[in-house]
Amino acid sequence: MTDHNERVAEYYDITLPYYKRFWHRDSESNALHYGFWENDTITVKDALLNENKFLAELSGVTSGMKVLDAGCGIGGSAIWLAKNRGARVTGITLSKRQLEKTKELAEKHGVTHKVEFYLKDFTNTEFPDDSFDVVWAIESVCHAVDKKMFLKEAYRILKKGGRIVVADGFLRRKPNPSEEIIYNNLLEGFVLPGLASADTFRGEMVQVGFRDMRFLNKTEETKPSSRILYKRMWLFYPVVSFLSWLHVIPNVLLKNSKAVIAYWELVKSGAGCYGVFYGEK
Repeated sequence: MTDHNERVAEYYDITLPYYKRFWHRDSESNALHYGFWENDTITVKDALLNENKFLAELSGVTSGMKVLDAGCGIGGSAIWLAKNRGARVTGITLSKRQLEKTKELAEKHGVTHKVEFYLKDFTNTEFPDDSFDVVWAIESVCHAVDKKMFLKEAYRILKKGGRIVVADGFLRRKPNPSEEIIYNNLLEGFVLPGLASADTFRGEMVQVGFRDMRFLNKTEETKPSSRILYKRMWLFYPVVSFLSWLHVIPNVLLKNSKAVIAYWELVKSGAGCYGVFYGEK
């Protein structure tokens, strides 16, 4: 495992119980993503499930399809796809603690016969060519040092006619000098090598060979989640800062708090956005 991947794994190992406490709260979604708020959405739980539904519709996941959840977290989307779409899902993560949790949740939800989870790098999965109908990645590709390597690997393991969906944060423009500190807080706190610009990512999908591509800007649909997290972090930041100073909690959590605040500020400034890419092999 590369040094960067080790840092990503450590980040998720440490933050796993805090995502549970402050975000998904062991709801049906078990999701670590932002979620989509529709006009009738009332709760975070509903928003998280909305994103699963949207991506499943977009990628056309149906019963019996083989799906790779690239960067599966604790298995929330994989389990949802197995239960609600009848898909056979393989999830991969870099985090050993997440991997343990995926297996526990799969058993709890009665889908162990439809899902499997591995400790793997999504830029080098070692799966055979033409293995999957859909490659699904929610807020994970941002961690890739070389996003194009992920796209090449996804293209290789997709069957002909297979689809890819990537939901993630992107840059709409280069941060200006006054936004550099915000941007750096985002990268450091979420252990990101850098956010791809939407235009660059689209270009790399074309270079790899994907066709019939679409980009759907979902920034507005994710803003309520960003705002909720932003307010929570501002509320708890003094406590987190003090506990970090006392070495009661890991410094990773302080950096993570800054990153949550930074993401909202970057989106609000217009430099950042949340989008979904779709493509076909």
